[in-house]
Amino acid sequence: MFRMHAFAAAVSLLLISFAGSTEAANPLGIAFKYVTNVPLYGKPTGMLIAGRCNRNDPAFQAARQKGAEVLAYINPVARPDHFVCALDTKFYMNDIGQVPLWPYPTYGQRSPWPNTRMTDIRAGSDWSDWVVRYVEGLMREGKVDGVFLDAVGIRPWSSLAEWNSWPQSEKNAFAAGNVDLVRRLDARRRAIKPDFIIVANNVWEAGTMKALDGERYIDGVALEHPKPLSPWHVNYAARPFGNLGHRRVLVIANTRADAQAWAKVPGVTHVSDQTSAQYKNPNPPAVSFQALHDR
Repeated sequence: MFRMHAFAAAVSLLLISFAGSTEAANPLGIAFKYVTNVPLYGKPTGMLIAGRCNRNDPAFQAARQKGAEVLAYINPVARPDHFVCALDTKFYMNDIGQVPLWPYPTYGQRSPWPNTRMTDIRAGSDWSDWVVRYVEGLMREGKVDGVFLDAVGIRPWSSLAEWNSWPQSEKNAFAAGNVDLVRRLDARRRAIKPDFIIVANNVWEAGTMKALDGERYIDGVALEHPKPLSPWHVNYAARPFGNLGHRRVLVIANTRADAQAWAKVPGVTHVSDQTSAQYKNPNPPAVSFQALHDR
């Protein structure tokens, strides 16, 4: 009971401290399937995340021409069990059956999400090499402004992954592989296209597990549906992340009011009010567009 009262008090103090602040973050729209409302984000400082199958839709290029940043969704940590679309299969080595899988406790046993298998994301793996080459291709192609790396971070969070049962050596291998991946992606973008954006949809610490080196190689993270003004997430949103000058910390809230509250939190750069069920296309922007001076 004391913890509940303490948490409520902390949230109340945060609400009071941010109440007088103006919205400093910009609109984020998730468009994993359809482009409905995508044109509403076609302004400088707007951001869109295109899905695994639709990023070549002309609506995204039209939004970019008007100033929006478009990130391409990819999931280096999980391979679907079945065909999704041709563009998705291209990411997965042009044949999902060829993707090397996580070898522990037995090859291909781990599943981080329903209908998926965990990939062999260990440092220096053939799969990690492929992901780096694929993203390098996106940098050179110039049709997106960056990548949204789903699930890349300290650990998988789905209960299906059974993280708590992993031996420490396996946990360490997963974290080290994720750090190595973003390190290599950062090195390639510094050589090819320094303004290319890298955002991870995960965090880099969980309890006593920390892989904070990963933060220096990315522009920021997405905090997906945190509790309203959760003190831990408020603190995490203020992390510096990479040093290339285009820091991006995204908060995906469950309601418009929550998104507007997160927009006032120091360090948050973009907010969305989409629930998981609404990821097919964005809602109208939850906040107004604010000036950014880092591009």
